[in-house]
Amino acid sequence: MKKRFFTAVASVTMVFSLVITGCGKSAPADNSSANNSNSKPIVLRVGYILSTGSDADKGAEKFKELVNKNSKGRIDVQTFPNSQLGSDQDMINAQQSGSLEMEISGDGPVNIFEPGFGALTMPFAFRDTDHMLKVYNGPIGQQLNEAFVKDKGVRLVGVWARGPRYLTANKEIKTPADLQGYKLRVPTQTTYVETWKKLGAIPTALNLSELYTALQQGVVGGQENPLAIISTSSFFQVQKYVMDTQHVYGPYLVTVSDKFYSSLPADLKKVVEDALKEATTYEISVVKDGETQFRTDLEKKGMKFVNVDRQAFLDKMQGLPEQLEKSLKWIPGQYQQIVETK
Repeated sequence: MKKRFFTAVASVTMVFSLVITGCGKSAPADNSSANNSNSKPIVLRVGYILSTGSDADKGAEKFKELVNKNSKGRIDVQTFPNSQLGSDQDMINAQQSGSLEMEISGDGPVNIFEPGFGALTMPFAFRDTDHMLKVYNGPIGQQLNEAFVKDKGVRLVGVWARGPRYLTANKEIKTPADLQGYKLRVPTQTTYVETWKKLGAIPTALNLSELYTALQQGVVGGQENPLAIISTSSFFQVQKYVMDTQHVYGPYLVTVSDKFYSSLPADLKKVVEDALKEATTYEISVVKDGETQFRTDLEKKGMKFVNVDRQAFLDKMQGLPEQLEKSLKWIPGQYQQIVETK
């Protein structure tokens, strides 16, 4: 596998000094009851739509273990996977009202609540996971956090990794020329649809639950997803090739209700922050190990990984980011700022 996925992760801890202290610097609450050993523990619920056993779930369970241990019972972290607390939008709204303490989501809330930051979701914007982490843990991530706090009362406190997305098909696709007129299932997100149109494919909207049958019956010729979904959805039974496009490096975003965060006494804030740092490092290592294993397993099941001409895809996309910046009202110049981050 190319080394784009993980070149360094030391920068991940930058997010905590940037986003936790960067805005809304409210004084620690007295919250004397939280310091009383006889009082009930503070409940910290963590909701996410992701499934039990997913990388995000493993990170959440590590966070839970660390906080429950290091707070000496003063905080009780409870995890709720599998959309038990609703959609991402539901959980962002619940954090705003203070009825939910924490959420782990993909970058969907960026498009829903802060569409000006849509360049962060553009395919091929990030070179690798390290690049993505540097952007989210740097000035752009700080601006995003400030916008979340101001507009939704939600604080960005962690940026975790996800496996990159790969293109699969029943033929080798090495350049955009091989994609011309090819029916491809893609998410309905505008940036995805317009990107694959620009690259010459015919984007087709299908629910993930319908995709296996659609591939089997030839309704679409290919699709794109992380290796974890390609494997767990058994797409290896209906697709022969995995193109090493790694065209999207998206994060898992860990957010916390600003009302809740501001109510914590200083010592418990430190417990939460330290646990997030450790859980972040752990989750990133889980994703890295999982990528290697998924690739090995898919190759054993008969899928062939195909190297692609990444620069040819980038060349074909010329002008599209600028077009989307205008039509979707992205923050001017932010896409270029992302690309130029080293």
